[in-house]
Amino acid sequence: MAVAIACSPSSLVDVQAPGLIVDPAQVTTPTAAIQMRTAALAYVAAYLGGVTPGSNVVVSSGLFTDELAETGALSVVNGSRSDIGARSGTSSMTVSEMSAAYRAIHTSRVLARQAREALVLYASNRADAPRAWQGELYALEGYAVLWLAELYCSGIPLTSVPLVGVQQPTRGFTTEELFARASVLFDSAMVFGADSARFVSLARVGKGRAELGLGHFAAADSAVQSVPSDFVYLVQFTPSGSFINGIASRRTGNGIGMYRAQDREGGSPMVWSGDPRTAIVTLPTRAGAMLWPAKYYVTASGALNPTVKNPGMPVRLADGLEAQLIHAEAALAVGGDWLATLNTLRSTCVGSTPCAPVPSLSALPALTDPGSADARLDLLMQERALWLYMTGHREGDLRRLAHIYHRDPTTLWPHGTISAPAFSPLYTRPLAMNGTAYGTATVFLPDSSDVQYTPGYAGCYDQNP
Repeated sequence: MAVAIACSPSSLVDVQAPGLIVDPAQVTTPTAAIQMRTAALAYVAAYLGGVTPGSNVVVSSGLFTDELAETGALSVVNGSRSDIGARSGTSSMTVSEMSAAYRAIHTSRVLARQAREALVLYASNRADAPRAWQGELYALEGYAVLWLAELYCSGIPLTSVPLVGVQQPTRGFTTEELFARASVLFDSAMVFGADSARFVSLARVGKGRAELGLGHFAAADSAVQSVPSDFVYLVQFTPSGSFINGIASRRTGNGIGMYRAQDREGGSPMVWSGDPRTAIVTLPTRAGAMLWPAKYYVTASGALNPTVKNPGMPVRLADGLEAQLIHAEAALAVGGDWLATLNTLRSTCVGSTPCAPVPSLSALPALTDPGSADARLDLLMQERALWLYMTGHREGDLRRLAHIYHRDPTTLWPHGTISAPAFSPLYTRPLAMNGTAYGTATVFLPDSSDVQYTPGYAGCYDQNP
């Protein structure tokens, strides 16, 4: 499939199976190479938190776990997102929303590589195309591979689609191999992005996240040691058009955001409401006791209002806060300063400091040692969940609890019977999914067309967390 390059990112690529090939004849000038880099940044943003052909990473991770739940507009009969939230069976997670999301993540991976190659071929000696951009693109490719490792089953192909040359299909890579591949890409990002402290920190946080996924706590800690607390890497959106923040722009027919939150969903221990880090609000006159995630609905005055769209709101891909949370988890593994690190965050990542995840956050009271190894891990992962709410981390964290810490998967993801009450006056009857059962899936499956179009690829090796 040949795709012509245009000035607008939205016309850069048409995502279809089995792959993506950019016509190199369309990218032969420095200007075109620079535009490719701009387009790659836009698509990474779109697939992290934008309006994509399917659910973005933030929403996919949130719905599949205990972070987000569906509203009445996303009933079992109206759309496959409710299949995602209910984890109602493997077949429902290979079509529609998640197939589109799967292709989207691969698209961002391919575009990051092709844009990097275009810069090398056509803009390597230009002052307006610094070498550090190549490091940034290495890092963004690494995050795409990281998302595949955290969300999908073991056995995901990483077909190579160079800007110039022949597409090379691959076998499926295990989850561990995907994390390792991401870690190597982040190493390259540090080398090529050495002239930019911001891009190096982006890569360091990504590498720490990948090494945590492998259970390599010392390596994870080493990766993030030099990340400053005020580091923030935001993916940016336009206030209109195709490349907008889809989380803060989607609406039901009632003018309310498409997603709600639910405390202790399906037996989960997490209570999201009441903690200022999640920015969850209620709108009693419109939706009774329904909990609305307002983290991305920030008005110009800094207020949280899920009835006001904010399509230009950026989403954090990595920051110094996450670096410190990685350090805390690594410290817990060796009996280090994990609790002191958590308490420092609670007292300093507040107000207008860059690491504060929501505006006007006040200092939180200090935590105390709960006394046992299991309780300490519970506390640390609870703090991660609240600090990183709706940033696309939750599914990876639950899988790490199962795979690295050997927690029982049936206690981690929502289970049992779905409870979705009426939420009068918004809904006068229980929602369509009320009373149905959660499924047992713990991972997403790849697009089924990969098996058809990728030689030597036969699908997942397993569907374990």
